[in-house]
Amino acid sequence: MRKTRDRRYVTLDTEHMRRLHQEAIEQLELMRTAFEAAEQAIGTMRDTLDEIALDHWNNYLDVVHIKEIQY
Repeated sequence: MRKTRDRRYVTLDTEHMRRLHQEAIEQLELMRTAFEAAEQAIGTMRDTLDEIALDHWNNYLDVVHIKEIQY
């Protein structure tokens, strides 16, 4: 027999969610810009730009993770 559980209601801060969403978009845009610049670069500059793009991807994932926790 299943035991019924009380449901907890969650309040969402919509303004905070909007800020997180905007931050995630900005990180993706910065990552795209770094990749576009890396396509034109050579040598260590290209490597550096690839690392910067990866950092923006990781920052994006951090924001998305925080966003998921809020639900």
